[in-house]
Amino acid sequence: MRSKLSLLLQHHPFLHLLFANSMYPAVGFNFGPVIMCYEHTDFQNDPCNLCHITALGNFNPDSGGYLILFDIKLVVRFPPGSSIFISSAIMQHGNVPICNGESRMSFTQFCPRGLLRWVMYGFHTLRDFERQDLEGSSQLKANLAGQVDECIHLFSTVESLPEDVLMNV
Repeated sequence: MRSKLSLLLQHHPFLHLLFANSMYPAVGFNFGPVIMCYEHTDFQNDPCNLCHITALGNFNPDSGGYLILFDIKLVVRFPPGSSIFISSAIMQHGNVPICNGESRMSFTQFCPRGLLRWVMYGFHTLRDFERQDLEGSSQLKANLAGQVDECIHLFSTVESLPEDVLMNV
């Protein structure tokens, strides 16, 4: 993501990242006062890059606001100030309502897949890219299945986790 975003910023110098200390090109502020999401995926986000979700507000995390990761059948206690990284484009997620009189907000950082496609297509729409570079667009389409496999292999398994942790220390 960083290399593609660097190319994007070089090609469009009037663009800039929202925060100097964040690599994410997009954010969502949900000011509530009562944010609750039903089961969903963020299909327009890039599946290879994790989405950063932060819970905010004043609520009792023992009675509500739990984060639900439906695909892996996991309910996570998610108190105000907590953050999590998930692939929101492929992992179904949502949260549990909070109690009356409480507030819950969220701050989310993510990377829209369309921005990365814009760079991959040489700063053109897909239609224009196909018109201008039929061979290149055919090659790109042929590589899509491999890109999905590459994304999947970015995630740790139970077996690979100890080694993955050592590689990132």
